[in-house]
Amino acid sequence: MTSNPEQNSPLYRHEESLLRRITNRIRRSLELEEIITVTTAEVRSLLKTDRVMIYKFHTDGSGQVIAESIYENRLPSLLGLNFPADDIPLAARELFIKSRVRSVVNLDTQEIGQSHLRDLENGETISEEIHYRPVEPCHIKYLSAMGVKSSVVAPIIYQEQLWGLLVSHNSEARLISEYDLEAIQMVVEQLSVAIAQKYPSHTSP
Repeated sequence: MTSNPEQNSPLYRHEESLLRRITNRIRRSLELEEIITVTTAEVRSLLKTDRVMIYKFHTDGSGQVIAESIYENRLPSLLGLNFPADDIPLAARELFIKSRVRSVVNLDTQEIGQSHLRDLENGETISEEIHYRPVEPCHIKYLSAMGVKSSVVAPIIYQEQLWGLLVSHNSEARLISEYDLEAIQMVVEQLSVAIAQKYPSHTSP
């Protein structure tokens, strides 16, 4: 991870400790369901947001929330709910796969920020800052209907396919730092390892 001017602060050390705990638990456990459930709670604690969930895609592009952690019922539960394929357009799913893009939305500023992990042209790993642009009205309406004012989404990749998404929601606007995105990226990479441990063959789950 890149250097951070706040890395000597107690808060930074606390976040580092949480991140190590997440990755160590993933490495130790062979039960994917347990890993997924505990990871949502740990990531919510790390980000200090109201809801963190893991969304798994079906073969037809639709998906289901398979794990969730909510802080003091500030947001309603989505656990077990299924969502149609057009909730996450094909173009967005392809971008998740090709560039490993992480998305950040802030409804107070009506902006969406994206940070790409891979260069779209050559596939090389890059370290890109978060670049913001106006968020589309339909996305604002979608999040507002769920009581969400800020969100973070990172793809979970398995065998170069989009297995699922790690999603964080907050009922109030919240700034997301590049360090937060780096931490989330480390978590989704470890989740990919855990999925590969459970499904070692070349057959997708």
